[in-house]
Amino acid sequence: MLSVSHVFKAYPGLPVLHDVSFNVSQGEIMCLLGPSGAGKSTLLRIVAGLELPDAGQVSFAGQDLARLPVHQRRFGLMFQDFALFPHKDVFGNVAFGLRIEGRPTAEVKHRVEDALALVRLAGY
Repeated sequence: MLSVSHVFKAYPGLPVLHDVSFNVSQGEIMCLLGPSGAGKSTLLRIVAGLELPDAGQVSFAGQDLARLPVHQRRFGLMFQDFALFPHKDVFGNVAFGLRIEGRPTAEVKHRVEDALALVRLAGY
């Protein structure tokens, strides 16, 4: 479903991504591993639409994402820095994206409870 093809990205004087390509199928889980400065966050920001690649293509379900605005991509990104809403509890932070999408309350409750149980945070 997600295809990253020959993506390059450099900042002034600093090449970050060099010919990165991979595919992630529906239902598949992928993990990016590497040392600090390897380009993991840059790659995720490109997929989410927060950065533009210097070259290459990112597509989802066969659709090129190059011209698709960030809010229409339906990708989430958890930043490394504190990005939680301090006025919300754990449930409220996890539920935020689903609520913004206008998902039914029962679905939000079920999906958040499942996600919290998966990471052993049920009840927080």
